[in-house]
Amino acid sequence: MTLTRRDLIRGGVAAAACASLPWSLERARAETTAAHLLIVLNYGGWDTTYSLDPKPGLPRVDAPEGELRRFGDLPVWTHESRPSVDRFFERWGELTALVHGVQVRSFVHSDCIKRVMTGSPSETTPDMGAIAAFERGRDLPVPYLALGAQARSGQLASITGRTGTTNQLIALVDPEAAYATPASAYLPDPGLQPTEAESALVGAYLAAGAARLRATRGQRGYNAARVEDFERSLQRASRLAGFASEGTDLGAREYTLDIAVQIPLAVRALREGLSHTALLQSGFDWDTHDGNAQQSAYHEGLFSALDGLCGELESNGLLDSTLVLVLSEMGRTPMLNDQMGKDHWPVTSCMLLGSGVRGGRVLGGTSDELGALSMDLATGELDPGGKQLQASNLVAGVLESLGVDPEPYLPATEPFRGFRA
Repeated sequence: MTLTRRDLIRGGVAAAACASLPWSLERARAETTAAHLLIVLNYGGWDTTYSLDPKPGLPRVDAPEGELRRFGDLPVWTHESRPSVDRFFERWGELTALVHGVQVRSFVHSDCIKRVMTGSPSETTPDMGAIAAFERGRDLPVPYLALGAQARSGQLASITGRTGTTNQLIALVDPEAAYATPASAYLPDPGLQPTEAESALVGAYLAAGAARLRATRGQRGYNAARVEDFERSLQRASRLAGFASEGTDLGAREYTLDIAVQIPLAVRALREGLSHTALLQSGFDWDTHDGNAQQSAYHEGLFSALDGLCGELESNGLLDSTLVLVLSEMGRTPMLNDQMGKDHWPVTSCMLLGSGVRGGRVLGGTSDELGALSMDLATGELDPGGKQLQASNLVAGVLESLGVDPEPYLPATEPFRGFRA
């Protein structure tokens, strides 16, 4: 039987093995580089006191009903209305690191999304998903699979495939689904509708043409590179068409897939080598200015989905090679407003689990008023003389854990390494 990293953690074998080997920290990190990245975004601003960052009994925090439970070394706020929170941490807590005190330095959704996804306030900096996909998987058919609506690819848009409102993928595999045609409109001749045999002949013709160009003008240098590009593009197109034809629900235009549909689609895209990175989005309206109690149902739905996601990754043999980042672009104020809601807050938390993550730990922290506390970015330990964790540090740390140098994208930014195994 093949042991997974989860088996090693549970049995205590990993700690003993690492203690006996003369590896350097740099070598150990290199050997735990994640092969894939999944980002689960909860757009609107979650209230971290509902599960991740318990604040019971404090005069300056309106905490929800519930009780404090410990899952190993993880303190989590639970309630009978959120059973999926308990189930998730019972099953996956040992693989999960909770990170508190992430500074986004804004109260505006659009600015916070930029900062937490790209590590920069710039409009043009690509997000971490696009960067990782470009640097580690640019030759795949759809390097960055954007199943949620908030991907910010910038100058790397060409390696991004989107579903939902701008459903590029359904338009590629089914041109008739690209744009709605009015019933009264003139319908042009659809042209040749090839059979499977005819499609095979077209493919053979294109391959023969590429071979002829290689033999006559594409043996070396620039021409050879362009012929190779053309051949790879044919292979990518064939793989995407095959992926979409095998019962895959890419959704329709103007509709963002439910996260329960996003999860198997994303896992399959990683497993079959279609994508390196995927962005998922929970779909709940986390912006609870009016009636913050809605956050309870949203947390229940989110953690039910995360439990399913981890199960899908494990059953497909991907949990040990995939880094999962769960985050929201902002937090919510400590106190309720007059509408029993909570407003925007520039400090939030996130969860990291899977490949390269030393789980079962709390990193960083917040004060009794939900302010960010300083930490050692290398270890994640609280340190009054340390630094506050900025979104840029988090993004740089995620990129580094994927084997990507963050310096060209986030110059002079210290990566947050505290979550690394």
